[in-house]
Amino acid sequence: MSLIWPATDSDIVTNAPKLHALVIAVAAYPHLNGGGGPLALQPLGLSQVTTPRYTGLAVADWLLTRYQNAVCQLGSVEMLLSPNQPVPSPNGPVAAASATMANIEAAFTKWKKRCSTDPGNIAWFYFCGHGVSKDAQYLLPEDYGDPAVFQWKNNIDFDGLRVGMRSCAAQTQVFFLDACRDTPLELLTQLNVIGNPLTDASFSDTVDCSAAYYATTPGRQAYGPDHDVTYFGQALLACLNGVAAIKKGPKWVVDTYSLGNALGQTMEQLARRYRLPLKCNPDPSGMGRINEVAGPRVIAAVSCTSEVANNAADITITRGATALHSPPGQPKPVVEEVEAGDWMIEVTFPGNQFESRPPVGYTFMPPVFEGVEVP
Repeated sequence: MSLIWPATDSDIVTNAPKLHALVIAVAAYPHLNGGGGPLALQPLGLSQVTTPRYTGLAVADWLLTRYQNAVCQLGSVEMLLSPNQPVPSPNGPVAAASATMANIEAAFTKWKKRCSTDPGNIAWFYFCGHGVSKDAQYLLPEDYGDPAVFQWKNNIDFDGLRVGMRSCAAQTQVFFLDACRDTPLELLTQLNVIGNPLTDASFSDTVDCSAAYYATTPGRQAYGPDHDVTYFGQALLACLNGVAAIKKGPKWVVDTYSLGNALGQTMEQLARRYRLPLKCNPDPSGMGRINEVAGPRVIAAVSCTSEVANNAADITITRGATALHSPPGQPKPVVEEVEAGDWMIEVTFPGNQFESRPPVGYTFMPPVFEGVEVP
């Protein structure tokens, strides 16, 4: 079963605008290095990965508990997860189907059909797992590389999928590609690399808003901490929760363009924090409202001007009873998602290596507050 919410297909509302989500998270690859099955003829240097299971569950949980859109409420969440495990839902734990190619094809067909029931629907597609790039972006399901079948049989052509979704009636479509986009050396030797786009479209098919958000830029790898949510996943959830919010009338709204801008800035701060080459590649085409939030949030990034000062600094960020503290020796910059508004920043040097600064007030506004660099 891949339907996480609602309980059954008959419970899905199809006569009003809804967001219908398909979340695919692949953290088990039996035919890649370290897997439990026969090794692929061309494993592309790829091994097992831990982050997708945590990221997929976090994204599904956000959809079920945090998503808000008055004109397009949540309609359904379809999820495929490898290795398979129960997924929490309002109806209790649901055993999601594994993310094999056959299961993905079946789930995608159902998802696209329900997305097509109303032009006001939002089609939400999230993939987290291995990806490679050559002439197109390819996404690898659990059974990629099965030596018993054609090398490229179990493989998704995302570029073709995005184009093919023009035949879907949902006029707002958002795609999140939490996967690498580099080209392994083994892939360069392959002449007939192909993938399954899962759907197709005709020349006359169009869509108002098709927004794709890639976890990294072409030719680069994507990153995440072992046994945790990917950095792209962390940035995305922070942005959806209000870091990407802009004021539209009386509401704070995350739309396809504000999300792209905030994602880029948030990933830049995570790159500074973790000393990694983190880059994302937003590609929105058309304006679509994604989420509504109670108020804006901000990525606060506070550091000193040198590593020597950072190692010696004691940084405290306060707003009322809320305090963030980074003592000497902890990594800087301090990068945290916080409420927008007035904050106090105090930077001291307990070892007297530099002159301490008294608390200074600043106004944090989304998406990023970058400062204060001292001494």
